[in-house]
Amino acid sequence: MIEQERLQDIWGNCENPVMIYARKDQVCHLVYSNDRALEICPEGTPQPEMIQEALCAPLPESAPLFCHIGKKVYSLVIFFWDTYRVCMLHDVTVHYQDNRRAVDEAVMASQAKTSFLSEMSHDIRTPMGAIIGMTDIALMQKDLPGKVQECLTKIKVASGHMMSLLNEVLDMSRIESGKILLQPKPTDLADLLHEVMVVARPQADAGKLRFCLELGPVDRERILVDGLRWKQVCINLLSNAIKFTPAQGQVDLYLAVEDTDRPGQVLMTLRVRDTGMGMSPEFMKKLFTPFEREEKSTTNKIQGTGLGMAITKNLVELMSGTIQVESAPGKGTCFTLKIPFDAVDSPQDGAALEGRRVLVLAPDDGLGEQILEMLAKLGMEGDLALDAMDVVTFLNEAMLEDVEYYAFLTTDRVPGADIMQLLPDVRRRMGVNFPILLLSECDWSQIEYLYTRSGVDDFIPLPLFLSRLSAALYAFTEEGRREKDREDGGMRWDFSEKRLLLVEDNEINREIEQEILHMSGVRIDMAEDGQQAVDRFRESEPFYYDMVLMDIQMPVMNGLDATRAIRAMDREDSQVVPIIAMTANAFVEDVKNSMDAGMNAHLPKPLDIEQVFSTMGMFLERGQA
Repeated sequence: MIEQERLQDIWGNCENPVMIYARKDQVCHLVYSNDRALEICPEGTPQPEMIQEALCAPLPESAPLFCHIGKKVYSLVIFFWDTYRVCMLHDVTVHYQDNRRAVDEAVMASQAKTSFLSEMSHDIRTPMGAIIGMTDIALMQKDLPGKVQECLTKIKVASGHMMSLLNEVLDMSRIESGKILLQPKPTDLADLLHEVMVVARPQADAGKLRFCLELGPVDRERILVDGLRWKQVCINLLSNAIKFTPAQGQVDLYLAVEDTDRPGQVLMTLRVRDTGMGMSPEFMKKLFTPFEREEKSTTNKIQGTGLGMAITKNLVELMSGTIQVESAPGKGTCFTLKIPFDAVDSPQDGAALEGRRVLVLAPDDGLGEQILEMLAKLGMEGDLALDAMDVVTFLNEAMLEDVEYYAFLTTDRVPGADIMQLLPDVRRRMGVNFPILLLSECDWSQIEYLYTRSGVDDFIPLPLFLSRLSAALYAFTEEGRREKDREDGGMRWDFSEKRLLLVEDNEINREIEQEILHMSGVRIDMAEDGQQAVDRFRESEPFYYDMVLMDIQMPVMNGLDATRAIRAMDREDSQVVPIIAMTANAFVEDVKNSMDAGMNAHLPKPLDIEQVFSTMGMFLERGQA
């Protein structure tokens, strides 16, 4: 009783609610409450759980910030006094509600922006797809005047750039809403890297930069990866490095794929380094914030949305990877990515190459030894020539010793000799059917004409991957030639005996799609919305249509509902007729929605001609024109 009076004398006049606890056997017991505390927690009422948790937690780190009692919100201050623990409550209801309202408004604004961008994706991409599609059709016309062709080419480049900017904004919208999903597939690392180089090298050349690619250890060449997103990350980093590096500078790309302690998993290290203008410490703190760009007189003329780095970081984290950056003004920038991937066994070309002998001309000793090691892994043998005279010597000795070479591999640079003169000489000696393959870092499209006239049969891009070397050599075996003949025989698509229903509400898109589809000879019926498509299908004879190409967003009835209606019809072809989605909604969840509605495949707009015909070929009979 005396202790209660003492507590009342000290704490009774406190303007804030005060609760005093004694701790015994790891449990806190309430021993006193002043009048303000009794008003909100009368005697006999259970103590709020938040207060009990705070009292039992280590002080002061784990004390909760807010405690809801009735309709009010209190902040808690807990401290030791004598042998007691004192809990003092501050009424922060007004401030809490104001902050909560501001947070709710910010969340609603963000959701509204994300929803708007997501819903606008179709409307934004559709006219861009029309521009790109019409430009492609125009460029396919024969005998175009030079000036017209130049203008069309520039339109195509500009519209492609515009589409990439739109995709960045839409990607950021999907990332913020948590809707970006990865689609990992077994992919050859050589193909991914080559596609990145096709974009990056011309950019570096246009900027008068030295571009260096270094390949580290590559323990596995085939991995499970979303190739589109991986290339997006690489191109974002390389494009930034090229954009912000002045002429005569250098951009380096390093790539390594090494086995980890976990069976079947590899760790990819990707490093992009440049000698550009670098970044200030202040901007590096905001580097991965959407729409942020460093304001400098040297950067104001450089185009961009400020989204590339934010998207890159989010994609890397989606892949369970990490990204680090080092930079200083005037000293360049270095991004280092480490991403784990599951490895996939590479397809083997069988024993077709085993025991065959190859002559290799590689003045660079390191490259030559690398090629010989790879040949050994394929069960092949190799002789290494370091110059043109070595080549002649090996060929003469092979003739004398009755040694048969299967192929000749050569780089495009030979010191002290003109490769253009050497290649025809090798061709005369070895015959017209002898494979000659060129190893080069150059873009094959730019040098193909000269080298094929000199006798080169095929091209292998550097840096060299075992899978690329194996595929190139296998193509000249009997098995490889037969496979190529089969592929070449089906390169032109002939669907002249087939009829499809094209469902598209946009007039310009219909014109583009009809133009593309007529290349295959297919017969086309039109529908301008989902309801028309359902009616035309219902009124037709069973199996009248061999395929339906269906847009998704349409008036009256959308493509998903139209597909469900067709699948639900009581007729023998309703479940088996192929229905292909054809839409500007090209995100992963859009593909899933199409499949869930009963569609068989999904074609993104703007349409890629080869993808359209190859997808059609999966479901229709394939023939030769």
